[in-house]
Amino acid sequence: MSKKRRREPSSVDTRMVEIYDDLAHESEDIRIKAAHALLIRISSDSNDGLREQFNQVLQRLVRGLCSSRKAARIGFSVALTELLSQRWGQHRDHGAHVLNTTELIDTLIKETEASGKISGQEERDHQFGRLFGAEAFIKSGVLFQPDARRDAWPKILDIIYGIAKQKPWLREECGWILFGTCQMLTEGDHDHSFIQALLDKLCQSGMAKTPEGIAIWLNIRAGYPGIQLPDAIWRDGNPLHRKEKSRLARILKEASTGSQSDEATGQIAQKGNWTSRIHFAWIFVLNQLADNVAKGTKSKTVSFEEFWRGAIDDHLFAASSTEERKYWGFSLFQQMFKSVPPSLLPALFSRNLKRSLINQLASKGRYLHLAAERSIRSILDRVKVEPSSAAAALESFSCMSVEGYLSFDQLTKTKTLERLMSIADDNSLLNVGLELCNRLVCPDAQDDQVATARRQVLADEIMMLLKSRPTFHSEVGSASTLRPLVDRILEVLVICSYFSVDASATNRRDLPDPPVSGKTQDMLRTRLLTCLSHIVSKFPDPGSYVYRAVGVIRLKESDSLLRSNLDPTGPISGTMDQAWTFLALVADDLEKAKGNKTFLEAFILLYSLTVLQVHNGDADAVSMLEELRSCYDLMTQRRQVHGEQGSEVLIEILLSLVAKPSVLFRRLAQQVLSTATSDINSNGLQAMFKVLETKENVSGREEMFEEENEDPESNSAASDAGSDAEEEEDGEGESSTSTECNEEPDDMEGTEAGNEELAAFNMKLAQALKTRPANANLLTASDEESSDEDMDDEQMEALDAHLATIFKERKRTTSKKADKKDAKETIVHFKCRVIELMDIYVKKQHQNPLALDLLLPLLTVTRTTTSKLVSSKACNLVREYSHLCKTKEPPKIHDASPVIKLLEDVHVEAAQEGSNAHASACSQASLFLSRLLLATDREHQRDINRVYSRTQQAWSMDKESKVRASFFTDWIGWCNSIRLARMDQATR
Repeated sequence: MSKKRRREPSSVDTRMVEIYDDLAHESEDIRIKAAHALLIRISSDSNDGLREQFNQVLQRLVRGLCSSRKAARIGFSVALTELLSQRWGQHRDHGAHVLNTTELIDTLIKETEASGKISGQEERDHQFGRLFGAEAFIKSGVLFQPDARRDAWPKILDIIYGIAKQKPWLREECGWILFGTCQMLTEGDHDHSFIQALLDKLCQSGMAKTPEGIAIWLNIRAGYPGIQLPDAIWRDGNPLHRKEKSRLARILKEASTGSQSDEATGQIAQKGNWTSRIHFAWIFVLNQLADNVAKGTKSKTVSFEEFWRGAIDDHLFAASSTEERKYWGFSLFQQMFKSVPPSLLPALFSRNLKRSLINQLASKGRYLHLAAERSIRSILDRVKVEPSSAAAALESFSCMSVEGYLSFDQLTKTKTLERLMSIADDNSLLNVGLELCNRLVCPDAQDDQVATARRQVLADEIMMLLKSRPTFHSEVGSASTLRPLVDRILEVLVICSYFSVDASATNRRDLPDPPVSGKTQDMLRTRLLTCLSHIVSKFPDPGSYVYRAVGVIRLKESDSLLRSNLDPTGPISGTMDQAWTFLALVADDLEKAKGNKTFLEAFILLYSLTVLQVHNGDADAVSMLEELRSCYDLMTQRRQVHGEQGSEVLIEILLSLVAKPSVLFRRLAQQVLSTATSDINSNGLQAMFKVLETKENVSGREEMFEEENEDPESNSAASDAGSDAEEEEDGEGESSTSTECNEEPDDMEGTEAGNEELAAFNMKLAQALKTRPANANLLTASDEESSDEDMDDEQMEALDAHLATIFKERKRTTSKKADKKDAKETIVHFKCRVIELMDIYVKKQHQNPLALDLLLPLLTVTRTTTSKLVSSKACNLVREYSHLCKTKEPPKIHDASPVIKLLEDVHVEAAQEGSNAHASACSQASLFLSRLLLATDREHQRDINRVYSRTQQAWSMDKESKVRASFFTDWIGWCNSIRLARMDQATR
């Protein structure tokens, strides 16, 4: 039996093994370090055996390119590229020791040859390895050295073109490598023979009419203008020729490009699989067309607009296109919107693209919903960086371009248009806004219904545009730039809202065509009031805007082709003439005034809006004009009338404004009051206190609004047009008194009472029909027969009359309940608005001793109201008043007696039964007054102690006293803090 031969220990270079293993690592830093270590290892070896060593390393790196392990292809490709670049350049004069370029390529072909029975994955790995190796040869530059073999470059081209033709799924990667090679040759200023060979191989391989071939062709044409291009493939050697537009579009979307004869001449197979990645040829072609526009090139080349419409809109976004092609279209839109110059942005918003965008955004269940959202996000991202680019998107998404009668935001259930307006620059808003106004006047629709629907959408978009700015500044920027737009918006809304066009008016583009219907005029008045509400709250000097708007009415009344909605010969014509004269007089006073003009500006605003209300058909506005004139004369001390003070008249007017369910008039009243707080006297405050004392029921409403058995629905008729819309636009939630009222305990009682009424109604109905009630026991009626079978006609008629009486009583009862609820909501709403006026007065006049008169009414309403909202507002105002006087200068008290009397009244109020909020507010008000007295004179500490002592004695002796214990603990804590402060001061 023979012995086994002992195996000789092989010498393994463990360091090289580690280097090769690190080249496949997933970390880029480790791969780069490994490639660097490999180059150092080779450089440190002696020249003996260099050819053999270099060949071994080359073979190992090429084999590594065929590995699919981790990141082997990337790491080995980097190492091979650097090895070829450095070693070839270092030893190019020692040809005896280094392989020449042809031998290098032969090694690549040999080591990546797929031979024998191998799996499909192994074959793909070898193809990838050969392609990565060819790319490494090109990037290293060894093929373009002066002493390189001339047949090496054609060999590399044959490898790449061969892979592209044999493996369509690798064609794009092959094309990208050749495309990058063109860029490298152009930048390196190499000999034209390399690029000519690449072009010749492109034509011979049949790739000239592929997306990759088009990109390579255009790259060569742009980088080498003098090169001879074949005319047989593209007209004039230019794939972007106007007459090649259709074929170019078909090729780029990878459809069949020709007939069987084309395939016979070498047309390679199309790719069979779809990928979500956009082909680089699309981007390059579009960028080429965009550059032509930027350079002002005028030739037979197709324009960017034509190509986008023909290749993308008509092909990728066609109604018959697949979801995959539309996905490509969205991706192209996202790429192009980021990069094209502003002049080309309108071309991107083509018809089919907008249709697809609307359809996909409308529902989250759509297949391309996320792609459409990314498209919108790309628009917003560029507009944030470049606000001037918003103009194209605004024009495309507004009603001017979107088909139908709904806005883009309504169709897509998004806020795209609103967000664009909020970040757009002023010039974009100006241009778009002026065009929207022109379309509102002439909506390009002769059918009345179509014009009505389109005008409503346009009006909504105009209102949205006006509200797009959260605030306007008077120093620089928005206010001055957008002033012409705001004036134009108000002018158009006024003309369309208050005037009718004469039938003889023709060819007047400044007049509405077709005429505005009555329903549309009502809608436009609502939009006008909403716009004015925003102007009053956000714009500097809002009176000038409103004065100009009513000036349009006065100006257009003299136009013979327009008819005002007010009869010029009617009973109020004389009043309106006087109003115009007086308004001009006040405007003249404002222009001549020096110093503080705040009151005059606020008065012009108030009077102008009152004139506008007269045109809205508000009957109270006519009498208010006379009251405002008297108020103005009194407050400017021109004359005295009946001994009244102007501030009292002004308060009455402001109260009548806040009583209306309109955000506009609430803001207007607040702004006017803020300019006249210093003129408010005790009588003016008493008018506000009277509102707080009103009962929150039907009798209180009748007393406050002087109603006498009126239909409860008639009260709402006095409200201004568009109040509901303005309440929705307010956004503050303070007017939602109905929701708040439903949370009150008395509503629970009302529900129980309603159940009892319903039960009584069912009983009466059952008695009339001689049947069991709805909730009766079913067993008691199981054997009963219907009694109406024995009724004759006379009995049936009597039954009908009896049923009619029962239902009338039911309707009357339901109407009374609704009236009670409406009365409560009206008074609660009114009280909230009055407390807001008091808040303005406190902020402006907290140093005025007259403001102390607000404390007791606020405490009383906190106790008497049935609304948590009113109670909360009143308590907050007491707290805020105390805080302002504590942090800022308190009112100066010259006579302490009224303050002491007020302190006693507060203690009396604290003894009343109320909520926890009421008790807390009384304690805070008492301490506030005590602090004021003590700040006036320390001797008043005795008076404060005396008042508290009386209250405490009554609380301990009288069981009817409802003073909370916390009322005294708060006082003791305050006294302790005063004592400690005095001790600290004495110590110092």
